[in-house]
Amino acid sequence: MKTTHTHRLLASRIMGAVALLVLAGCASVSPRHVNTDRMDYGQVIADSWKRQTLMNVVRLRYADAPVFLDVSSIINSYTVGGNANAGATLPSSTNPDVLQLGATGNWSNTPTVTYQPLIGDRFTRAMLQPIPPAAVFQLLQGGWGANLVFRTVVGSVNGLRNTSLGVAADPGFDELTEALSRIQRAGNIGIRVEARKDGGGILAVIRRAESGTKLGEDSQRVRKLLGLGEEVSEFEIAYGLIPRNPNEVAVLTRSMMEIMLQLGFGIDLPAAHTTGGRALPGQRQTGDAQAAPLVRIRSGTEAPADAYAAVPYRGYWYWIDDSDIASKRMFTFLMILFSLAETGQTSATPVVTVPSR
Repeated sequence: MKTTHTHRLLASRIMGAVALLVLAGCASVSPRHVNTDRMDYGQVIADSWKRQTLMNVVRLRYADAPVFLDVSSIINSYTVGGNANAGATLPSSTNPDVLQLGATGNWSNTPTVTYQPLIGDRFTRAMLQPIPPAAVFQLLQGGWGANLVFRTVVGSVNGLRNTSLGVAADPGFDELTEALSRIQRAGNIGIRVEARKDGGGILAVIRRAESGTKLGEDSQRVRKLLGLGEEVSEFEIAYGLIPRNPNEVAVLTRSMMEIMLQLGFGIDLPAAHTTGGRALPGQRQTGDAQAAPLVRIRSGTEAPADAYAAVPYRGYWYWIDDSDIASKRMFTFLMILFSLAETGQTSATPVVTVPSR
């Protein structure tokens, strides 16, 4: 009887200990998972966004249709559970030490990723509509360099033409962007918003500088290139090729699709594709100056060992070197422009939800 009592007492204590352990595990999920998941998912989304953008730049150079699939949501749920059991059997002549214990536990992590294609009205707004001209000067006000912004976003300003499809820009356009860059670094460019009946009202201001100084020369040169009067210190920004009055600057901006096409002319095409007519050729005519590419995208038969972003396409790899800081900066600016171009209400579009393992 003593042995039976001892077995029962031992079984009771073990069963209680196991049950407490399981219940402790079921109590909650550690907050540390929030930090881990946020960083991991954020990094994966950033990398996939870069690769999707690069892939679409390459596809456009090959006259292929771009495809944009946005990650609209990620829902990650955790499940913790378990059970325990214990029992004892009275000793018998054949087996005096019978004791049964058992415990089970489970842990599940089930993320669900929702993808939303960019189609219809959202595609038109984000990809085909020109970036608002006022946004060009707002980007300058936000600290982005005039050289970077104008070379990427602006097609022409007051008739001065930027680089287009492999053809070099007008000399006056390059001179204008360099002068604006120096004025910007001196903090002499600003914008002001004034409501107008026609919906306009964005004014750009170039502060006066002392004559005879380098900054003063730049200010005068900008006015001359834009066809502004000597006394004009502020001018209205409008979309168009030619200004309607002496105090207006007509800016012909590019759409996101145009910008991606321009970046595509920085691809080092494989030799077989250059002569085979598989990719879009530049529109440079005999005697035209060669345009400097906005970004350098390399190609090869093998995946690169160290790349900022790399994608396979038609049997080749295309990538941006991680050491090419100028191309990386330009490509990052392109992705920021996507957020600028995405305006208006989101329309209902097909949504694909995929459970992830």
